[in-house]
Amino acid sequence: MSVINRMLRDLDKRQQQDRQTVSTPAAAAPKPFPWGWVLGAIVIIAIAVTAVMVIWQTTTSQPEPVEVATKADPSNEPVPTSTPATSTPTQPQQEPAAVPTSVAVPVAEATQPQQRLQPEPIAQAPASSDNNQVEQAAQEQVVATAEQPPAAEEKPKGTMQVERVELSAEELAEVKLKQAREAMQKGERQRAGSLFEQVIALAPEHVAARSELAAYWYGRGQISSALAVLEQGLELQPQQSRWQLLYAKILLEGGAYQRVIDALGQINPNAGEAADLYQLRAAAANEVGRYASAAADYVVLAERTREGRWWLAAAVAFEDAQQSDAAMRSYQQALATDTLNADARNYAQQRLNTLGDR
Repeated sequence: MSVINRMLRDLDKRQQQDRQTVSTPAAAAPKPFPWGWVLGAIVIIAIAVTAVMVIWQTTTSQPEPVEVATKADPSNEPVPTSTPATSTPTQPQQEPAAVPTSVAVPVAEATQPQQRLQPEPIAQAPASSDNNQVEQAAQEQVVATAEQPPAAEEKPKGTMQVERVELSAEELAEVKLKQAREAMQKGERQRAGSLFEQVIALAPEHVAARSELAAYWYGRGQISSALAVLEQGLELQPQQSRWQLLYAKILLEGGAYQRVIDALGQINPNAGEAADLYQLRAAAANEVGRYASAAADYVVLAERTREGRWWLAAAVAFEDAQQSDAAMRSYQQALATDTLNADARNYAQQRLNTLGDR
């Protein structure tokens, strides 16, 4: 028993020694990790970073402007000319309280990151009754000014405006006449003739247009068309000398002598074409044997022009009309001028001698 007890005791001692050898001494036991200190340091660093960011935002960013309603000073505000002047109170205006331009933010409140500062609403002091009257007057002036009609807008310079202009028949006829003449110059005869007809359709008594249209038809060999154009004009103006001259020339060339005499029954002596008209009528009268009428026209020509050839023509016509005395006077008038050549003077002297010997 003692051996067993001794062995047991030895075993107990060995087990205790083994436990002491295997187990770590209490002095060398590992300590737990200090999480509390680490979290506290992180919190402190976060607070410091947040504070720095807030301070940096405060210093670099401009606060949003705060509109402050200020009372208009009636003494400085111009009164619109379109509205009657409003009476202003005589009491001095109470100046509004000073408005801070920035708001201080405690550092303790800036714990939340990335939070921008917002301006706090500014409480305005209630306006006095005088200020209310001034503000109401200013508002009435603004409303009156807004109701004024806008000023007429000035037309920009350098712009082109197209306006429709109504032309009268006479003005339109002149435009088409110009176009017809230009077409004639370009050789566009058919277009020119059409334009001439449009002109006289607008202005039937247009002298130049009707004359040029008649010349157009005559140039194309359409004599009847040319005469018809002139006859229509002479029905409107029987003594239109330009139409009479064209009409008589075409008729005389065609041998219609009596029609010439009829067309030239009335001649305006003051017309520019009068001398030509008297000559054409006298020539037509000679062709049909109306010598006395021809002699009378030649005398008119001689008196107007003072030319000896017309006195000589009148003398021959009077001699053919068996009017010897009138013929002798005409020969004497012809010899009295210095416009006859030698042959004409010899013929006049011989006829005068012959008539005198009778």
